[in-house]
Amino acid sequence: MNGDFGKMPGHLLRRCHQIAVAIFLDECARFDLTPLQFAVLDSLLHDGPQDQVTLGGAAALDRTTISLVIRKLEARKLVRREKSAQDQRAKIVTITAAGKYLVHEALPAVEDAQRRILEPLDPAEAEQLITLLGKLAHGNNASSRAPIRRQRKSA
Repeated sequence: MNGDFGKMPGHLLRRCHQIAVAIFLDECARFDLTPLQFAVLDSLLHDGPQDQVTLGGAAALDRTTISLVIRKLEARKLVRREKSAQDQRAKIVTITAAGKYLVHEALPAVEDAQRRILEPLDPAEAEQLITLLGKLAHGNNASSRAPIRRQRKSA
């Protein structure tokens, strides 16, 4: 690296994250949905009810963030929380029918956001970027303040 901040990977990743969030919020504005909220709802839809700690680990969110996201989703009646029968300290989070409906309705907008994010790239570049980002995320997972603690179930 030549010291040019604009070419440093951390800076470029931060800028791309800002852009990706802005595009997601633009595409999903009518659903009043953030990327983190969608990630949590999607995890619950595909992996079923989970305790908050497990859900945070699946979505790579720290305890404070997962709690805030769930609280906002609960206020909108998209999820519900109940004490675990096995561990009274744990809260089990379940997606509601309204949450399932929202995920289904928002999915085309979420997919449009992903297409817009990759729009400057040709298909081969987009595939290569996804592969490289996955390699970076997986290879640096242990360095994260909120590492992914379990992999998604295969479809």
